Amino acid sequence: MNKIAKYSNYVLYLLFAITLVYVVMFYFGDVNEDSAYPHPVATDSFLNWANILFWVAIAITLGFELYHIVMNPKSAVRTLISLAIIAVIVLVAYGLSDDTPLKIVGYQGSDNVPSMLTMAGTMLYTMYILFAVTIVVILYSELSRLFK
Repeated sequence: MNKIAKYSNYVLYLLFAITLVYVVMFYFGDVNEDSAYPHPVATDSFLNWANILFWVAIAITLGFELYHIVMNPKSAVRTLISLAIIAVIVLVAYGLSDDTPLKIVGYQGSDNVPSMLTMAGTMLYTMYILFAVTIVVILYSELSRLFK
């Protein structure tokens, strides 16, 4: 095992341990009874930790992809094609989304506006399309093995 793999394993175990502490605090910690809806006291810190992990994962992914492009410029075409395909999927999902305000009885919040509804619809349709593509690719790869 080389040095990078050894250190990355340590970092992985450290992140897992920190996440496990937050999970235990969330599920077995104190509950805030003073609010309209009782919720665990550690909810905000748990969500902040998830947000940090999300952005760190994105930064690492983009960093390694940029490093790979710099070290192997011929592979940049494949990366740009995949980014273009993702952009097309998001544009199709944006075209399918609807911005009609919902009639929700008793809801007085500020998120029932066309911009938020379009964004939510775009995200939902993007996930639906990616899920369908994943199922098709899995079926294709399994069925293609049968005929080889």
